[in-house]
Amino acid sequence: MNFVIATEANPFIAELPDFKEVLMQVAPPHLIYKNFYIYIEQKDADEAIGLLREADLLESTHLLVKTEGSPGEDFFDYGFHVDGATCLFADELSAFRFLDGNGLQMEMALIQLEEHLIFKAANGIYFAANHYTELIMGIVKAYGVKVEFLDLDKWCKKI
Repeated sequence: MNFVIATEANPFIAELPDFKEVLMQVAPPHLIYKNFYIYIEQKDADEAIGLLREADLLESTHLLVKTEGSPGEDFFDYGFHVDGATCLFADELSAFRFLDGNGLQMEMALIQLEEHLIFKAANGIYFAANHYTELIMGIVKAYGVKVEFLDLDKWCKKI
C-alpha cells in the first residue's frame, strides 16, 4: 500500500493538446486516469498543480491509496483501476484490520460487513466509507471480533 497524489484537471484540458504536451514535459505523471494526473512524488505533483493553476485548469487534488487486492460492491464510487494499479480516494475512507477473534467469528463478521466494504487489500487491510465506521464497530462487537482502525493521515505522512 502506497500513497500517491492526483491532480484533477478540468475536462477542458482534452481540448488543449499543446498544453497537455507541456504538462507531460514539465511534470510527467506516474499514471493518467481520465483527467487525473497521478504522481508519486509531492514535488512533481506541485509542479503540475502550479501549471494547471496558472492555466486555470486545476479542479482539485486528491490523496490516493495505491494498493492491490479485491474490490467490494461500492468500489467504483471510491476508487478506480488504471494500468494494472488500483487507486482509492483516501479522504473518503476508513481502513481497518482484524486483531483478534477466532476464524468462524471473523468469517461471520466479514459476511455481515461485505456489503459495506469498498476494498480488501492483499495485506489484510479493509476499506469502507468513513460514514460506516460506527456500523463496522457494532458488527465486529456483535461477533466478538476486535479490529484496529488505521489513521490514514499518519500513514500518508510516512511517504
